[in-house]
This record gives sequence, structure tokens and C-alpha cells, in this order.
Amino acid sequence: MHHQPSAEGTANTLYSAWTPINNRTSNQQLFEERVNLVLHWFDLWTDRQRKHFLQMLLSRCANSQLRSCRDWLTQAVPMTNVDFTSVLPRFLSLYVMSFLNPRDLCSAAQVSWHWRVLAEQDCLWSARCVRRGWFLPYRPGDKEYGGWKGHYVSCVSTLDWLTPREAYGKPGTKTVW
Repeated sequence: MHHQPSAEGTANTLYSAWTPINNRTSNQQLFEERVNLVLHWFDLWTDRQRKHFLQMLLSRCANSQLRSCRDWLTQAVPMTNVDFTSVLPRFLSLYVMSFLNPRDLCSAAQVSWHWRVLAEQDCLWSARCVRRGWFLPYRPGDKEYGGWKGHYVSCVSTLDWLTPREAYGKPGTKTVW
């Protein structure tokens, strides 16, 4: 519904809200007044009301406006509790995992699918095997991973373990206190 003001009026208005459409200055001033009014109401609302309002407002936004909100929120609210393996380059994630002992690496493999793929990489297990003289009896294929981890686990499971009490005084064993 277009409304034409009287001869004294200088701006055309749109609908009953009296929004000036031809006068940029009046339009901007009215916009800022309305924004301030909504912000005043927002300040008076409860947390639940604010969340509901934001949900209703965001549901009306186009994708470009939602992306703008996301970008602003990313800067305003830094991410916390982020999985470092999804943020760091792969080689740095593997470097961090290289400091874990074998038991902790196996535990890390249970965190998620992504951590399992990282924790079973041959670069983490091959040096541990070679250091103990355990070599793979075959050459792993290009698309095969986890061969060195499996070899490490099978070699460790065949070791004869002694408790500290059993090892005490036996020739060829070290006692570490």
C-alpha cells in the first residue's frame, strides 16, 4: 500500500510503517532509530527470549547473511575445545603423536576414526619395531597402513614378561628402581 504524503511532505513512504523510500537520509535515520529500539527491547529480554529472537531472525536470513554472521562469530568467539588433528597439518599431528608411548597410541586410536588413521601410521610404528630388531617379513603395499602397528603388537605379545620381583637377581635382566 503506497501512501503519498500531503503537499508539505517531501518523501514517498512505503506501507503503513512510513518508511521513506526516496530520501536516503530519512531512511537511514529511521533505520537507526528502529535498530536502537529493537536493541533496547533485546536488553530487557530474558536469555530464553533472546535465543528465540535470534533463532527467528537467523531463520529469515539468506545464505550470504548467514555466512557474514559466521565470519563475525568466528572472530568474536574464538574456537575452543577443537581437535588439534583437524586444525594442524597432518605432519604436525603425526609429530605430536610421535611423543606418545605405544599404549597411549593405542588409546588414541580409540578416540575417533580420524585419530585411528593417524595413530596407525607406519611412520609412528616402524622406528619402534626397527629399534628392537623387529622387521616386517614383507613389504607393505602403497595403500596398506597399520602393518607396522600390527607387527609391533604381535611381537610384544610373544615376549616373556617378568615382574620386577621375578627379574630381581636374574642374570641378564636390569633392575630399574
